Amino acid sequence: MKNNKRSLTLAVLALALITVIALNGTLAYFMDKDTVRNTFTMGKIKISLTEPGWSDGDGLGLLPGNVRTKDPTVTAVSGESYMRIRMEIVDGDGDLIADAARLALILDTLYYDTAFGTAQPNLRETEKYACAELAALVAQGKIQKGFNAAAFAFAGIKTGSPAVRYYHYRANGGIFDAAAPADKAVLFTHVVIPKDWNNREILELNGCAYALTPEGVPEATAAGSGYSIILTAEAIQSAEMANAAEAFSLLDNAAGITRDTSGT
Repeated sequence: MKNNKRSLTLAVLALALITVIALNGTLAYFMDKDTVRNTFTMGKIKISLTEPGWSDGDGLGLLPGNVRTKDPTVTAVSGESYMRIRMEIVDGDGDLIADAARLALILDTLYYDTAFGTAQPNLRETEKYACAELAALVAQGKIQKGFNAAAFAFAGIKTGSPAVRYYHYRANGGIFDAAAPADKAVLFTHVVIPKDWNNREILELNGCAYALTPEGVPEATAAGSGYSIILTAEAIQSAEMANAAEAFSLLDNAAGITRDTSGT
């Protein structure tokens, strides 16, 4: 791969196709992008993003003790690529959540079950889990907090926006390959609201303003709008790339962003 400087143009075509062209040569970088709502397809690679276990309404009216299957699954449909998932955490108005404590609580509800899809899963929707029970399952290696660390590596946030987070595919040497057996990667498998979370956690999670009663109990003073987790899978062909770092740098440049990898 030549190291000469490239000038990149992002072209938005019919049906929301997105492609990046290297203007100083003849090489086109074929890219694919998928969310649960939109699919962007390019010729040489194709991926899909689905949530087989999640239904509309599953995230409404959650209470302490609730467990919901939420299983964002990326599948390599054709070609070999470098793949990542972008997570955006927004409030009910669609604005990125800036409150660090609220973001931390939201992330604390995400888990990956290492036995997901088997006859003996470690997390069950019929059970209720306390924080200590979840921590014990993590310590035993039965679940992972936040995301599937065997398949993904946390790759930082969009600079200045902690609510925009990136997870790079890392299994199989980092190459997401549609060759049989086709690669599939699940970012996480469940949303879990611990049964021992109290009013404060629930109000903050929902974005409610609150004050303490004379007895010291948090009580809502203004209704919250809830939140949404928007997941987008992005891929760029691995052919002609020197390594994953070059590939993800091209994706960053195409999106016009930089990533801050100094924290979580």
